[in-house]
Amino acid sequence: MKTRFLAVALVAGWLFTCHGFSQDESPWVSSPRRALTAPESLDAPDEWIERSLGWANEILDKYAPGVPEHPVRRAALIRLDDILHIESAPAKPLVQRFFQERMETAVRDIEQTTVTEGMRIWKLYNHGFFVRTPSVSFTFDLVPGAPRIEGFAVSPELMARIVDQADAAFISHVHSDHANRDVARLFIARGKPVVVPEGLWAEDADPMEGLTYPERSTTVEHEIAVRSGRQVLRVVAYPGHQGTRVVNNVHLVTSPEGFTVIHTGDQSGSEDPGFDFDWIAHVGHQHQVDVAFPNCWTTNIRRVLRGINPTLVITGHENEMAHTVPHREDYTQTYNRLLGTPYPFIVMTWGESYHYSKPAPH
Repeated sequence: MKTRFLAVALVAGWLFTCHGFSQDESPWVSSPRRALTAPESLDAPDEWIERSLGWANEILDKYAPGVPEHPVRRAALIRLDDILHIESAPAKPLVQRFFQERMETAVRDIEQTTVTEGMRIWKLYNHGFFVRTPSVSFTFDLVPGAPRIEGFAVSPELMARIVDQADAAFISHVHSDHANRDVARLFIARGKPVVVPEGLWAEDADPMEGLTYPERSTTVEHEIAVRSGRQVLRVVAYPGHQGTRVVNNVHLVTSPEGFTVIHTGDQSGSEDPGFDFDWIAHVGHQHQVDVAFPNCWTTNIRRVLRGINPTLVITGHENEMAHTVPHREDYTQTYNRLLGTPYPFIVMTWGESYHYSKPAPH
């Protein structure tokens, strides 16, 4: 079976890189990065969009995220790709309503869920996650929705309800699809820590007070007190980057129960061993990582996962609606990139959740 997976992956890579897909030869390909996914449409009838969203909702509600994955989930996610890659999708009321309703359902679920063992993990918008253990809850890169797109953001009231349920927030880097000042202020107003990369918002005309700037290091472990000091999160702020210039913290967080998760933000850049991959290669040796939340498009995701060596992978950053279509990463590409990986992985859409329990020792 592994040989078959390897063969398929090699063939896909050959088609993509060597055989070549170009807009001149294949006018339906908007970008070489999307050559192995179905082409997007400029528009589609509302009837088709509404019926498709209704069907996808029904399938995803009936077949929850899991390992192994029920095959019909993939069909539903690929249908969502078809809709969300319509050029005008972010402005369509039907699509906006789908997003709003899924987020509202997730918030109600968070409010009503008590965790007695393991972790419950909700995927919110873009690369945003909400993690709950028996003792603490925290978020990664929590934003209301697509930046600068009116109608594609949850209300301040709904965002406040999420913040009320969390004990701390982690922000990877400055970009507005990962960092939101209003959300950070909600946490700070409630006396909850907001852990951010060095210099975030420090040079703004209205600098924000109360942020926590941990030292970026591969070895320093910080203690972040939550719940009025009754609990402590152990945090390593790995010194990542997006490209070569954007400071991007890769936060590794360990809960009081000993669950460890890592969120990559927009970690990406050079393949050179000396540029971030040198420390990424050692993460799994330094920590036993339960769940990794990589950005689905990161440079060489297989190499990143080998370095982290997680028990489970839950990807993020698919279908950021403020991005242009070629860079609106789709679920289909995530499946293609992870085909044959030895690490169990789960692909989720907005508002879905998964309960993680540590595997029994062998």
